[in-house]
Amino acid sequence: MAAPRFVLGADQLQFSRGIRYPVSKPHEKSQATDRTAGNTLQVEDLGIDIRTRRLVFRNLPQADYDALVTWYDTICEGAINEFTYYDEDEVSMTVVMLTNVLDFPETSYQKFAGELLLEVVD
Repeated sequence: MAAPRFVLGADQLQFSRGIRYPVSKPHEKSQATDRTAGNTLQVEDLGIDIRTRRLVFRNLPQADYDALVTWYDTICEGAINEFTYYDEDEVSMTVVMLTNVLDFPETSYQKFAGELLLEVVD
């Protein structure tokens, strides 16, 4: 399993360790559903497929955490800038960071834990 990597132009964040299993790769169809007066199900497909990736980190070293904070604050700027994410299988995808609050508690000396939520946009 490869460690995840973020790339935006010449900027790169390479984590020193992999994400935690299980790896979540949800796929959602955006549909509006309702019932008619006759109790018939009506479905309106909005034509939008939403794919997300939740990255779970445990025992993230201080250097990785510092690099992640810099990435979040100054490179991807939260959800403003799209970037390329290389997953645990080295598959690349264009994503945006949906994590609103970067909350990675220090679980032991210079070790951090937390989750990132990415939305696949390509």
